[in-house]
Amino acid sequence: MGEIVTVADLDYYVVMEGGGRAAAVVVEEFVLAGDHTAVGLASATWTADGWGPSLSLRMRSDADLRARVAYATRFGAAEAFRVLGGGELPGEGELRRQLRDYQQLNTAPPLRLGLTDTPYYRILFAGEPTDAGAHPQLRRIGNGMAWCVDIAAPDDSKIGPELRAVRSAMRRSGLIPVTIERFY
Repeated sequence: MGEIVTVADLDYYVVMEGGGRAAAVVVEEFVLAGDHTAVGLASATWTADGWGPSLSLRMRSDADLRARVAYATRFGAAEAFRVLGGGELPGEGELRRQLRDYQQLNTAPPLRLGLTDTPYYRILFAGEPTDAGAHPQLRRIGNGMAWCVDIAAPDDSKIGPELRAVRSAMRRSGLIPVTIERFY
């Protein structure tokens, strides 16, 4: 696993209310260990009342809320932030200072199934994809409870950007990343 060495890029979501209006902006980032597995999720939520408790965990576990959550680019989040009375969306440094809700994720040494010497990464997702063909490795697991993408990593030095690209593509397809695990 290794020590915490990096945080991922910020991810943005807009929670919609009736009539297609923005009700909240969720900002979050995964905290990653040296082996690129997720060890935590830091987040915050902006509403018309200001910064408040994050909706990040509920987005992953509450199907009704998740149905109202939309992937957002930074530009889209900035527009929703303005509409909700926040003015200009702060820079990433200031936004990171707002990420006061921190959820430590369960971590363990990589699972060793003994099937290969090549490490694999599994990104788990909540929700339903708008395009089940968004990634060739996207599949259902856990009796249909979740989605995942498994990625072989014969060269660990290049896996970080690949994991980020997959998370971003799946977010654009309507899925919400839950965790990143490693196994052999």
